[in-house]
Amino acid sequence: MKKLPLNLKIYLITTYFITFISFLICFKTEHIIFSSISSDIFIFFIFLTALTESLTVIFKKISFSTSFAITVACFILFGALNTIIISVLGFIFRSPKYNNKYRHIFNTPFYGTLFNLCSLVLPIIYGNYFYKLVGGTIYAGKLSSNLLQIIVFSIVFYIVNIFMISIVYSIMNKKSIIYSFISNSKLVLLNTFAMAPFGIILAFVFNLYSYVGVILVLVPIVLTKYTFYLYIQSKSQYVQIVDALMLAMEARDKYTEGHSKRVAEISANIAKELKYNDWKIEQLNMAALLHDVGKIGINDEILNKPGKLSTEEFDIIKTHPLIGYNILKDIKNLENVLPIIRNHHEQYDGNGYPDGKKVEELSLDVFIVQLADSIDAMSTDRPYRKALNHEMVIEEVKKNSGTQFHPKVVAAYFKVLEKQKNKVRI
Repeated sequence: MKKLPLNLKIYLITTYFITFISFLICFKTEHIIFSSISSDIFIFFIFLTALTESLTVIFKKISFSTSFAITVACFILFGALNTIIISVLGFIFRSPKYNNKYRHIFNTPFYGTLFNLCSLVLPIIYGNYFYKLVGGTIYAGKLSSNLLQIIVFSIVFYIVNIFMISIVYSIMNKKSIIYSFISNSKLVLLNTFAMAPFGIILAFVFNLYSYVGVILVLVPIVLTKYTFYLYIQSKSQYVQIVDALMLAMEARDKYTEGHSKRVAEISANIAKELKYNDWKIEQLNMAALLHDVGKIGINDEILNKPGKLSTEEFDIIKTHPLIGYNILKDIKNLENVLPIIRNHHEQYDGNGYPDGKKVEELSLDVFIVQLADSIDAMSTDRPYRKALNHEMVIEEVKKNSGTQFHPKVVAAYFKVLEKQKNKVRI
């Protein structure tokens, strides 16, 4: 814990304290009470929690676990206090595999394990509080019993859990809490609310058929986890393909090293200003990273020529959008980025290449990457000229708005610049 930033240390210690005080208050006021259950059932649900936690899938440092279904079932069947005990012990005995290594309580930092336990306990405490506040009662053996209240419990659990995690991300990545919350919320939302219905069914089936019923319900839960795993694998492979193609492209042209990443960053900033959703921004990011992949098919002598290109040489350079399109057209999951790659040198006035398309034939996505590409090209040294300074780039963008560049995209870019200036002033 010594190497952690001071603000993170303060946050972790505060979290430990709040969790302990919240637990103590709820226990003293009997908001959480102990209900007797047999030791074999108790051990069984600890085992289930440890098992589902061990099968956790990690993507972008976010855990996808099916253990929330067990948490919901325990809460319905045994109440908040038993759920806390089962969740804590199950988490302690878990052993998930991450980066081909098994992680358990003996090879993870104590402060991290303690925080993870708090991020389980505190959501249960507050989830239970609101569960009772909206009229939740002890489980009566009916599937419809307290259904609305269980939804409330799940919502509160989700909000508290993601808020706690988002603060850590905010501190570690130096981003705002709101940004971190939004970035993580959709993935965790899927994980939480996909599992809540399974938890309700699990409690009902266990009440009727005991262990056999649980095993039957666990099958679709494991299948759901496997679906998460396949989704994450496909996403990872998708990213690896993009990275490999980008590295191959930049290895051919030393002057554009890092160009694609900068174009992607500028494109993402413009897209956010235009209120694009996360999925659209991700697609745009992929297109920006791959927009010049067709340069792989251009001769090195032309690509790295230090002087001005001849008309014939420039005509060859102008084929790179089509080359890139043909390279990628048969790769699965890249269908949505192909039009951007093919058309990123088209212009607002219809005088671009390779097809000279009119503005009505092109999406705004094309013009976002087109502007970002031009801005970075002007801002960096090229084989045939030195980089333009910032003021000259801005002047060029203004001058060509409505001819080369889409006015709406230009306006969004200038708003991005203004916001960046205001941040620097603050």
